[in-house]
Order: sequence, then C-alpha cells, then structure tokens
Amino acid sequence: MRRVRAARGRLERLWRRTVAGLPVPDVALAAALCVIAVLSVLTGNPDEGPIAVTAPVAVLSTAALAWRVRAPLVCVGVLIGTGMVQALLAQPTGSLWSLVVYAIGMYSLAAHCSEGRAAIAGAVFTAALLVQERLGSGVDYLFIVLLFGGIWLLGRASRHWRLRVSSAERRQRDAARLAAAQERVHIARELHDVVAHSLSVIAVQSDAARALLGRQPERARAPLEAIGSTARQALSEMRSVLDILRTDDEAAMPPSRLAGIDRLAENARVAGLDVEIAVDDEAASLPASVDLTVYRIVQEGLTNVLRHAPGAHVDVTVATEPGRVTVTVCNGPGGRPDHATPVGGLGLLGADERVRRLGGVLSADGTAEGGFRLRAVLPLPRPDARGTS
Repeated sequence: MRRVRAARGRLERLWRRTVAGLPVPDVALAAALCVIAVLSVLTGNPDEGPIAVTAPVAVLSTAALAWRVRAPLVCVGVLIGTGMVQALLAQPTGSLWSLVVYAIGMYSLAAHCSEGRAAIAGAVFTAALLVQERLGSGVDYLFIVLLFGGIWLLGRASRHWRLRVSSAERRQRDAARLAAAQERVHIARELHDVVAHSLSVIAVQSDAARALLGRQPERARAPLEAIGSTARQALSEMRSVLDILRTDDEAAMPPSRLAGIDRLAENARVAGLDVEIAVDDEAASLPASVDLTVYRIVQEGLTNVLRHAPGAHVDVTVATEPGRVTVTVCNGPGGRPDHATPVGGLGLLGADERVRRLGGVLSADGTAEGGFRLRAVLPLPRPDARGTS
C-alpha cells in the first residue's frame, strides 16, 4: 500500500511538471499523435498527396496540441492553417488521427477560453473545416457541424464544471480562514481576560511587597500571599479556558461566575482599591453566556483601575431589569501608578466584542469628578423564551 501511494505521488508530481513551460501531459499527447501521424503519412494509409506536403502538415498539426492549454487560440490557428495548406496543395486531411487532433483542438478551445473567444474561434474553426470539405468535394457538412458543435458544447460544460468546483473550493478555503481568524480572536480575548487581571494584581502586590521588605518585612507577608492566591486562581481559570477551547462546545462554558465577583473585589481591595459591590438577587439566574460576560466586564474594569488609578474608590453594580441587565464599573480619581504598565488596548476591545456578540452596547467614558466609567447593557431573553430554550 505504501508503494502504491509513493508511485501515485511520483505520478502526480510528473503530471504537474512542465517542459519549456508546457504541461508534460500535453507534450506527451502531442508526441504520441505525431508518431502516429508521421507513420500514417509515410505508409500512405490513407494516401492524401505528396509527402513533402502531408509530412510537415502532420508534424505541425500534432505538435500544436502541446499548446492546447497554454495557448488554445494558437493551437487552433495552426490547425486551421495546416489544414487549409494541405487542402489547397494536396487533399483535405481525412485520416482518423487528423479527426482526433481536430476534436482535441476544438475541445481545448472551448474548455480554456472565455465564452466570447471560444464562440468566435469555434465558428471560424468549423467554417474552415467546411471549406476543406468543400475543396475535397465532400458532402459531410451536417456531420461536421454536429460533431464539432457537440465537442464545443462538451468543452464549455467542462469549463463551467471546473469553475464551479474551483469556486466551491475557494469558498471552503475562505470559510476555513475566517473560522481560524475568529478562533484566534476568541483565544486572544479569553487569554487576555484571564491573564491581564491576575498579572495586574500580581504586579501591584509585588511592588508593595518589595517596598515593605526593606522597612517592615513582617507586613510584606500579606502581599506575597495575595500574589500566590492570584497566581493559583489564574492557573485555574487558564485550565477552564483551555477546556473550553478543546471541546469547542458552548455547553462547556463555565457555570455562573457572578459568585466570583466578590473574589475579584477582594483581590482588588488587597491591591489597594476601595471596592463596593451591588448585585441584584435576580442576577443569579442569568444565562451562562450573559453571566460570563458580566464577570469579564467587571474583571476588565477593575484591571483598568488597578493600572491607571491605584487606590481609587470603585463602585460595581449589576442591575437586572425586564429584558436587560446593566453592569457598571465606576471609579473616582486615584493616584498615579508607581510603575507604568504596558497597555495594548485589547481589554476594552475584547469587552466590546463580547457585548456586541450578545447584542448589547458598551460605553467607556470619563466622569465629571475625574474618574472613569465602564457600562454595558446586555439584552436578556424573555421569561417564556428562557423557559422553553
């Protein structure tokens, strides 16, 4: 079986190779028909005139097939010219090999040219064959029209089928690229949401621990414990995200995360923020996708406050109303961060993508007191729709 696959691979590579820019299959076809045509002329079977005329015609007409795909108009032009020369100087070609050559030329013309060029060149080719038939005092006009007209239609059908197949393959590749791009965006958003908050807390706590180690080392214990707790939490969330990405199943989404908001607030308090939480009791029954989005918005809001306004007072509210839930993270002015934290702007972008995916609206703007407010309004399914879903 392995040998068969290897042989098939070698054959496919050979099939795709070119000779002087011409496909190997076309060159091989032209060479094979050239041998047959020359033998037919040399043996005089059938006798169509002087060899000085028929032999060059046989070589040129069969050699033209090597250009049947690369330049089908050139191929047909050579066939018309050589056929007219033999019809005028000797007898019109009537051998079987010439019929095969003309049929291949007509098919290639229809299969590899645009519709307008194929129609005009096909009509000229057919007219030339009718003239040759007339010069040879033949009477098979209807046969020529039907045969080569049918071959032309067969070539056009082949072209349409190939175009349809290539278009379907292109759409499939585009869909695969789009799905991959969406998956990359999803992974980037999840990793940012999981990592950014934890790293911000760790950065703030490590700065606090470093400042306390030199003066009050006994007080550095709390920041170090917060660093360990935050790191373990980040690892747990990372495993959860990886599980979701492996299964690619919406049902695998983590259960309600609103209970984790208190833990987010506690970590923020340890990092120096004054956080107050107000969550409606009805928020406990939010759909899983909305619940996770609310959690991520609160996480992003607290992360931004830690980065840009350490020590600020923060109000976090989650309010449910008929048909919607509103989550707000609003902070007052805070002190300047001791160390600049690199910000790529991906957090708010990811939050906006999450909200828009659920059909909601996200706003982020400053307050009159010099603070900042992050607010999202997410639609909720109707109670009857939620019960039947």
